[in-house]
Amino acid sequence: MAALKRARDRDLAIHPGQDIKYVVVDDKKSSRERVALAHEEVESYDASYYETQLVRAVESVLSPLGWDRTEIQREIAETRETDLAAFTEIKRD
Repeated sequence: MAALKRARDRDLAIHPGQDIKYVVVDDKKSSRERVALAHEEVESYDASYYETQLVRAVESVLSPLGWDRTEIQREIAETRETDLAAFTEIKRD
């Protein structure tokens, strides 16, 4: 709804059933200030919002195997970040 209101504020032509691409920039804000539209320049996004969405999705898949939200969050916190180049390096024995 926030993206729709933001698009209307910017006089964009929106048609029923049309997708509106957006990114959540600050989930704590309300309404149209919460999101940025795809064509707008975005300096940062709300990482905690997307982490919460990720945990919810993973929980729905792993809960039948006994995983709960706390265990999933613990695993995410312990995960080591790496850059894409690490996956392209050739390993030599």
